[in-house]
Amino acid sequence: MIKTISKKMFRLMVLGGVLGTLLLGVWLVLKSGISIPSIHLGKVHIEGLYLKLDNKFVLDVKRLDISALLNSKPKKAPPRIDDVVQGIKYSILALSYFQKLTVQEIVLNASTKAHVLFDGSTYEVAFPGIEVKFLLENSQQLRLKLLHCILAPYHIRALGHASYDNHSKQLSFALELFPLNDVPHLRKSKLIVRAQGLSDFSTLALKLSTNEIRHLDFLRPYFSQGSHPVVQAWLFDNIEFSSVRIDTAKAMLDLKDKQLLKTLLDRVSAQAIVKDARVRFQSKLAPIVAKEVALELKDRALIIAPKNVFYETMPLENSRVQISNLGKGSYLSADIKIAPSLSFKSTKKLLQAYNITLPIEKFNTLLSADLLLGVQFIPKAHALISVQGSIIAQQGTFLLYGTPLFTQQASIALDITPEHNNVFVDTLHTRYHNIADVDTRLMLDFTQKRIFGTMGVHKLQINTNNAINIQPFSPHRSTIKKPPPAINITHLPNILAQGKQVLEQYILASIKAQNKEVFSQDVIYATSTTLPNLEFNLDFSTPHAPSINLGSLGVEGRLKEGVYSLEVKDLRKLFPISPLLRYFGIKKGTLSASTADFKNIEFVGIIKHAFPLYHRDGKRLDTLSFLGTCKPDSMEIFTHDGAIMGKIKDKQKIFFFNDINFNLDEFLDSKIPFVKELLAPSAHRLTKAQIRDENVFIRAKQSYEKRHHITPISTIISASNITITLKSFPLSLENIRLIMRDGQVSIDGAYHHAMLNADIIHGDVIIKANNFSGDYLNLALQSVISKNIIGGGLYSLTGIYRDQVFNGELRMQNTTIKNFKVLQNIVNIINTIPSLIVFRNPRLGAHGYEIAKGRVLFGVSADYLGLEHIQLSGTTLDVDGNGIIAFSTKKVDLSLDISTIKGFSNVINKIPIVNYLILGNRGKISTHVQVGKTLDNPSIKVTLAKDIAQAPFKILRRIFTPIDIIIEEIKKGLADHDTPRLPEGSTLHNP
Repeated sequence: MIKTISKKMFRLMVLGGVLGTLLLGVWLVLKSGISIPSIHLGKVHIEGLYLKLDNKFVLDVKRLDISALLNSKPKKAPPRIDDVVQGIKYSILALSYFQKLTVQEIVLNASTKAHVLFDGSTYEVAFPGIEVKFLLENSQQLRLKLLHCILAPYHIRALGHASYDNHSKQLSFALELFPLNDVPHLRKSKLIVRAQGLSDFSTLALKLSTNEIRHLDFLRPYFSQGSHPVVQAWLFDNIEFSSVRIDTAKAMLDLKDKQLLKTLLDRVSAQAIVKDARVRFQSKLAPIVAKEVALELKDRALIIAPKNVFYETMPLENSRVQISNLGKGSYLSADIKIAPSLSFKSTKKLLQAYNITLPIEKFNTLLSADLLLGVQFIPKAHALISVQGSIIAQQGTFLLYGTPLFTQQASIALDITPEHNNVFVDTLHTRYHNIADVDTRLMLDFTQKRIFGTMGVHKLQINTNNAINIQPFSPHRSTIKKPPPAINITHLPNILAQGKQVLEQYILASIKAQNKEVFSQDVIYATSTTLPNLEFNLDFSTPHAPSINLGSLGVEGRLKEGVYSLEVKDLRKLFPISPLLRYFGIKKGTLSASTADFKNIEFVGIIKHAFPLYHRDGKRLDTLSFLGTCKPDSMEIFTHDGAIMGKIKDKQKIFFFNDINFNLDEFLDSKIPFVKELLAPSAHRLTKAQIRDENVFIRAKQSYEKRHHITPISTIISASNITITLKSFPLSLENIRLIMRDGQVSIDGAYHHAMLNADIIHGDVIIKANNFSGDYLNLALQSVISKNIIGGGLYSLTGIYRDQVFNGELRMQNTTIKNFKVLQNIVNIINTIPSLIVFRNPRLGAHGYEIAKGRVLFGVSADYLGLEHIQLSGTTLDVDGNGIIAFSTKKVDLSLDISTIKGFSNVINKIPIVNYLILGNRGKISTHVQVGKTLDNPSIKVTLAKDIAQAPFKILRRIFTPIDIIIEEIKKGLADHDTPRLPEGSTLHNP
């Protein structure tokens, strides 16, 4: 038994000795190291293998080629995580026997090589572009401590740790990522990204945060050339800041999603804070500056919410920007809110950058806005712009299409889309100088290129005097108080008494004052009562040919081929709101004007009005068709038939009339304000002395103007072949000239050798006519008496038209009255008185009544011809008396003393009818005759002197002012003077 045990022990001892010897040999070999130059183990090729045993194994392999193994390995499903983890655990266990393990080069394929180093505690792995150094341990959890990691393709350096829980089978990690700053010409970044994650290898929950950084240049390497242009523009070009920090960024990723990179933005959310941000929406715009900006990335949208934000001087608090659908087809929306501020310039720049032009300038008022700007980016195409919202302007001034305006409030609503382009403007109490005060509603359609508008009128006033137009606004109708005359009429005696030098000083002052006088009349005046609303539209759809239409007023304007034109289609629509048209009594007509430079204006028009003008055939001139030109220093106007021409230059107005008859009765009776004003008497009737002083001053002034070649302010009307109807009497003239100058009107006319002079002074029309023949008077009397009643002779007339009554004196000599029933009936009644027949001159009545000289004082009103005093001295018959004739009925009432015998007083006692006869103080025997009924059928009767003493004198006194007194005043006032009545003639060219 002992022997058997001994043999077993011996065998074991021998075996142990052999094994010990073998192990000792191996140990001794490993202790000294084994070096194998090259070895093939199947498809694995090892070169430069060196193995040594120290405390633990040391393995060094120069080259390990496993490319053939990888290439020939069939495709298999990825190993399970558990297998991977188990493999890692076994690897950790195996590597625990090594003191150091180095594989200098691992060949994975022809282009990919790796490097592995294990020093007993740390691992170093190097692939092309990747370097990793880490600690790996296995306890209850598999733990990894990342000591060093460089991912060169991603320009990242990382530190951190990771652990794998065997029970939950989840991997958790916490990393710090740093940019490599390995790209030349980019600013260095001090970014630290703190990343935490949890994954079950199917999904990954990731959370990030960063420190504050100064720029985003480290992101540039992640964008390939031309990729994500919108994102790049916003990250690198449009945004500047002092610092930015990501507070938190989260992502929930599906690791099995093959489209993970494309859908990454859909699964990422982030919040960041930017300080001292400067954001540009477009390169042409100034930056928007914010003290702080909150950025939020969510659902593929970047939301930018600034605080303490301004665009130039524009406060933009509560504004924000959002970029949706980041990537291709991104959409930018900017919610712009502007607090009330003087920021219109900034708003206009912002809109102009997106090709939205407002026709408004210099909006010097507080402005607020709430706008939504949208920009749809389309790859390889122009972006689509949209703007909605409103701009509110408080009380202030601005320019609209260059026109200075004031508004109490204005609201501009924008509706700009790729389909339509509309701007709506509503204003309250918008004012243009003192011309307009309106509420407006405008729609600017930039797609159709039209502006539609309605104005609610508070006040419209356009005056011919621009001083009224540009004076400070008044809600009431504005006028300018007429300045007092340069020369007070009450001061004239003193001025005239001081001599020539003082007089000329006052004359010069008067001329300067006249040059400042401006015709003042409202062209348009309307209120909410007369013109509640005014609609208009402006069409600028045709390039360089816009047009405007004021439909309710019948006014159209247009620009075509560089020519501006304005057409008033119907003056009747303007008449109710045009005091100027009413002032001149123009109710109907049309007017068109055109100009290329607003300096030279051509116009053409038609005026329909019952003018007191007639053609030579007696037809009324009720339609005036005219054309003309207006230049900076002159204006000319012509009727198409050449009958009327006019020229205005240097405050001198000249008009010519040819073959036109003028009804002065209609003119004097006209209700047209212009005529009534022209003929209105002075508010305070001047005394005779004041009139004389005024005339002296005016003559001296006109002489001064002529000596110094000063063009007088005057209106001149010249006419040829004209017939003037006065109190139904037609007065034919070969030529006539009317001059309105220095507040007076002078008229000079001629007919053969006859001369007519008239003056209109302070509302009085003073007439003096000389050398008129009997034939001329027959022509004038045709409207009253059908037959020629006058033969031969010369006549003169002196008279005055005052207060719608003409008072005058008619003188005659060497003339004959015939075919006059009144006279014929008087002769017949004389022939029936037997007592008078013996005294009758047999020549009486044979050839009419011959008058050696005569004088008739008379007055003419609209209804009556009053004969104040009739004095006729004939060869056989003298007439002395008075009377009255009614025009409408031709009724006559005359009281006459008819003297049939002269110088026959010695037979007076023989006459049996002394009650009918009287011996005058000149030794004439007179008969008292009463004429009644009508001019066509007069009644003549001889009456007693006491019966006719007051008839028809009472009627005359009731209707007419004592005429003889007035005529004497006229004669004294019309004293001749040296100043010529007619200035030198002017020329006018018909175009």
